[in-house]
Amino acid sequence: MAKKIMGFDAYWLNFYGLMILTLIEVLAVGADLGSTAENLDMTERQITLWILTIIAVPKFVMIAAIFMHLWGDADSGILTLTALFPAFFIIIMVLFIGLTHPESGIGLPDWCRPGNYGL
Repeated sequence: MAKKIMGFDAYWLNFYGLMILTLIEVLAVGADLGSTAENLDMTERQITLWILTIIAVPKFVMIAAIFMHLWGDADSGILTLTALFPAFFIIIMVLFIGLTHPESGIGLPDWCRPGNYGL
């Protein structure tokens, strides 16, 4: 039996939600936010990045919950723990590399910067 959310099929509802959020992202990138940026004392790029970041969170939750079966299945509890287990190691890796690499907070090597890939 298919999962239901508010009486609708969860997969289709999730699909439509993701399409709407993607449309908002495309509009945010293409929009002229100059006057809004002046009012908020930010750059246009900062506002766009905030919009994209805020929209990325529900998109992540929607994809993980429905398509990765981390919500609503009988074994979703163990699947959620299995999916989150590597996150611990990723966080530890990022913290230790970031805390032990010289100039990790202020600079990156050239090979990490866009346009310097030697292609």
